[in-house]
Amino acid sequence: MQSQSAYIKPLMPVMPSMQKREHCPSCNSPSFTSLYHEPYSGAGIKKYLAAHYEGRASNDADEYVYELVQCTDCNLAYQPHVPTGQLLSEIYDEWIPRTELNRIRHGMDLDNYRYFAEQIQFIIQHLQMPPHLINVLDFGFGWAEWAKMAIAFGCNVTGSELSRERLDYAQSIGLKTIDFSKLPDNTFHFINTEQVFEHLVEPRTILEGLVKALAPNGIIKISVPNAKASIRKITQTKDISLMSRQEIMPIAPLEHINAFDADSLVALGKAAGLQVLRPSLYTLYNSCSGLMNVKNAGRLLARQIYRHIYPKSTFIYFVRA
Repeated sequence: MQSQSAYIKPLMPVMPSMQKREHCPSCNSPSFTSLYHEPYSGAGIKKYLAAHYEGRASNDADEYVYELVQCTDCNLAYQPHVPTGQLLSEIYDEWIPRTELNRIRHGMDLDNYRYFAEQIQFIIQHLQMPPHLINVLDFGFGWAEWAKMAIAFGCNVTGSELSRERLDYAQSIGLKTIDFSKLPDNTFHFINTEQVFEHLVEPRTILEGLVKALAPNGIIKISVPNAKASIRKITQTKDISLMSRQEIMPIAPLEHINAFDADSLVALGKAAGLQVLRPSLYTLYNSCSGLMNVKNAGRLLARQIYRHIYPKSTFIYFVRA
């Protein structure tokens, strides 16, 4: 007769909430120094998580330790213990509110949109190509605010994202999307990554994939929080509870798992086969206003006088009488 245990189905293995990175995610060095560590059940971390996620954070990370280390070779600061599986899904699908799109829109002002416009004008001016011929990839496009601006300037824009909700939103506004694993080689003249690389478990591997998709003479933009001041503060205080939310942001537990400064970001680019582009001040300032070019400046200045000062213009802004 079979034992009762023979009729009991084996339980599915419980997947860990965190995984450990044994090497620097930028240069692959195993050598590092520890800057700070505190259990996720500690008072300082708990206080931050409760405030940042507005009470939505679970206790799934409590058995793990928040640790910040610094590579002794390339100086990248990073968290060796990073969320995976169910915890990762919880953070980005549940802890971060689904009202994020409205929150971002409400937080955008003229300067934010002007900032996007300046970047895209710079791209077009630097590449010296008609906008409709410029292939742009917005990698990790979020809610597509940058991508929509590039589309408005006439660029051929494609987006890549992991979030199903954001992919559905992209489809609703007509933004073409593509899976990272299917990026075509030598295609994109410009690749935009805005606040992405601080989140990636394998930033160098991802960057090397993007480099393959870059057209000859193309540009990759990487914009991440500068963690230099935050690293200095936490190594001095040895207490995350003494830091403001703004100071914690570049080294945020669970999300900002790579904490870059200028030197470590340049080192990541170099490791992936890239070099720094230093545009001329003329190009940068002209992309802001167009006023650095004498002929263009004359046209811009004269246009405003003719349209809005000269009384016979047929370009008129109206308001209620």
